[in-house]
Amino acid sequence: MSDAIFLCGAHCAGKTSMLKALTEAHVLDGWQFEIGKDLFYKRKLKTAIQGEAFELEVTDRELQRDAELIRAAGLIGIETWHPGNLAYAMIRNPDSVPKLIALMKTSPLLERAHGIWLRVSPENIFARTKTFNQDRTWAAEFYTKIDGVTARCLQELGLENKVVEIDANGNFDSVVDNVKLAIENFK
Repeated sequence: MSDAIFLCGAHCAGKTSMLKALTEAHVLDGWQFEIGKDLFYKRKLKTAIQGEAFELEVTDRELQRDAELIRAAGLIGIETWHPGNLAYAMIRNPDSVPKLIALMKTSPLLERAHGIWLRVSPENIFARTKTFNQDRTWAAEFYTKIDGVTARCLQELGLENKVVEIDANGNFDSVVDNVKLAIENFK
């Protein structure tokens, strides 16, 4: 049976790079990508204007993957996962939130998951973004809103006591060390 470490946080917090580094350092046995981001690139979507159908599709795909991962062995990292996806929905489609929470609470991984919430400042979102380099101000504002509802998302999913907040504004290697220490403390 698998245990999960999810990394949530705003755009440019370093989630993907962190999961790659943790897997390369053998802290994690593998990692899973952010489903919504994958769909964003494949479909060339507009991040801020996805409707309820998109939120439900992402949740459905996450739940299918959760059912597969629960049978896997080892410690698996997951990028964004349910708390991060719920944060997007709270900003984009607040009317869908009760339905999404009910679905997300059916995940077989919820009780086996711990998380890292990587916190990044609006200034660093503005400075770091490559995806939204044509509208850095929008990216900083939108993703700061996402970060602003993350605590509520963790609470709604019963994960608030299973998450460590880490400042991701500094040197990447130092942030990696802090994340490794948090994961060690989860064991």
